[in-house]
Amino acid sequence: MLGNYLTFGETSFPNPITPTMSSQTIENVVQSEAGTDLVVVIRESKKFWNFTFRLSSLKRDFLRDICEEESTTMTYMGTQYTVRVRNFTEKLVQGSEWVTTSEGLYECSVKVTEF
Repeated sequence: MLGNYLTFGETSFPNPITPTMSSQTIENVVQSEAGTDLVVVIRESKKFWNFTFRLSSLKRDFLRDICEEESTTMTYMGTQYTVRVRNFTEKLVQGSEWVTTSEGLYECSVKVTEF
């Protein structure tokens, strides 16, 4: 898989374990008196990502901190986006007590939404 293709701000992250991406067209739909749908497209292809990483305690703390920020920049596969990062979850990886360079290894998941 590609290396160093995901950054939040200036910080590179390891390749996600299970990256998923979806897009959605945001629109307002109202019906006329004749029953015809009147559609106003507000935004096409708003993107959403779900990322799961295996991280050291330092990267875990950074990811948790950016979940509290209003927005950040994300560079993903060569394209830069302004995003918000939310829904942080973490789970201690089995056997991570043997790691001496970090206070454990964590499997962390976040949901990323494009502005």
